[in-house]
Amino acid sequence: MSGLPVKQFYDYRTPKTNPSSHKYASFGSEELQRKNTSILFLYEGPNGLSLVAVHDKIDAGDGGAVTFRVTNLPAKGKLVVKDDSYNSSTNLDTWDYSKNRNWKGKESASANISWAWDSGSSDGFVYRGLGNQFEFTIYPQFNENAILSDENNGKLKQWEFLSGNMNDPSRTKLDMTKPVTISSKPCQQETTPQQTARNTKEKDRGKHTTSSKPSTNQKINKDQSIFDQIWNGFVSALESLVSFFTSLF
Repeated sequence: MSGLPVKQFYDYRTPKTNPSSHKYASFGSEELQRKNTSILFLYEGPNGLSLVAVHDKIDAGDGGAVTFRVTNLPAKGKLVVKDDSYNSSTNLDTWDYSKNRNWKGKESASANISWAWDSGSSDGFVYRGLGNQFEFTIYPQFNENAILSDENNGKLKQWEFLSGNMNDPSRTKLDMTKPVTISSKPCQQETTPQQTARNTKEKDRGKHTTSSKPSTNQKINKDQSIFDQIWNGFVSALESLVSFFTSLF
């Protein structure tokens, strides 16, 4: 397993951080960001597997608003990056996080998050501690459907799930109006309407459905960049643990 701790990778900068920035944004994921696009991916760091989301691109996007309702998160996980989380009247983002038990006594967590950001900046979050077994669902609301849509007139045009090589990642386009479920369970063999788009993408980008555990002895070439090492950790987790499918409701 390789890669920087996910908080260090995300590199959330404010005027009070070192290095500092008035962008209030993720600088570590800048190479992955795209203008007017929300990205979603899994990241493996030394403290476990994380879910990462970044909306828009620094110094390029038009700003926007997003609301995510995330259900059935592993209860042992934690929101380790809240972009934004500073105390000021200019910060309108809301973070509602709670834990509950179902009728069988199993504990899970849910999060309701709303963002609004200006042009040239971005927003996002990190949820660390997914573990080896998980199946959670993200219910998105973009642009005019987001709770804070009145706070910014910018619009996101795409929602993507990233996988593969960090220098040229595969970008699976998601339906911005539909919920998405991310699971550690192996993919089913039969083709269903929910899986058709996913299976088409997987033919292009290779295997991502094995349930075997990632190797902890993978050697990293000393000539690789730090960002390459980060991405290798992400790819290892994705290829070893995760099956990804889009839910249609």
